[in-house]
Amino acid sequence: MSFQQHYKAISQLFPYPSLLSSSWTTWKGIGLEHLQLPFGETPEYSLKQFVITINLGQSFKVERTLDRHLQTGIMFTGAVALCPMHTSQSIYWDKDANILWLSLEHELLTRNSIELLDTDEYEILPHLITQDALIYQIGLGLKAQLKTNGLDSCMYAESAATFLAVHLLQNYSTQKSSIQEYAGGLPLQKLKQVVDYIHDHLAQEISLNAIANYVGISCYYFCRLFKQSTGLTLHQYVIQQRVERAKQLLLQGEMSIADIALACGFSHQSHLNRHFKRLTGVTPKTLTNR
Repeated sequence: MSFQQHYKAISQLFPYPSLLSSSWTTWKGIGLEHLQLPFGETPEYSLKQFVITINLGQSFKVERTLDRHLQTGIMFTGAVALCPMHTSQSIYWDKDANILWLSLEHELLTRNSIELLDTDEYEILPHLITQDALIYQIGLGLKAQLKTNGLDSCMYAESAATFLAVHLLQNYSTQKSSIQEYAGGLPLQKLKQVVDYIHDHLAQEISLNAIANYVGISCYYFCRLFKQSTGLTLHQYVIQQRVERAKQLLLQGEMSIADIALACGFSHQSHLNRHFKRLTGVTPKTLTNR
């Protein structure tokens, strides 16, 4: 099932407009829907994506029939529910619900399972209600990025999806494995390759998966090693370099601010303005008027 088919399935389950949706972005491996639902219930359904539900609002009672077994509980504020793909279930909730619905692709989980567990066969257990601060914070981070950065949030989403997949496999899989830790960051030659790649592709959408494949490292380990080397996440570093490139072009005075934004990989001028002001303390227009 493609993500577009998945979004369609969600809209049929919950026929209410999303407060926020990643359906119009090019996010890879993960999808997000922010839903405000009146109390109600769903028919029995099964999805082809792994689904994480996060309660952002008031507590409510939930009843879930999972493979014909009834489970009940209180979905407290910040609670997390996990539902593996191909799981038959129906849900009833007794109050209006403000939820974040995260969907992870099977391919993403399989790829990380091979790297982490050395097998493409994994089983992540369902949870009606659990407390998981990392999942909750990743969910809030994705929501904030999608709301403020829109199309510029793709790399952040890709990194978050990788960390979510590894976290689920580590903590909720029937097959446990410890993650090997590395210190010292990327080898200097690989770091130079990454930096050169980023500089050569600043005007384009930069993919975490593409960079990790380019230097022959898994996405998860690449993210950790890159931050050890630079002190920044990949997303932070790319934004920093795009702002630096924009500064150079602004000082040359040969292009409009709107054209510079696109030439540096920002989806539109307002995104350049916001990141530029945050990192330099002035707006692009202020810099050009000096």
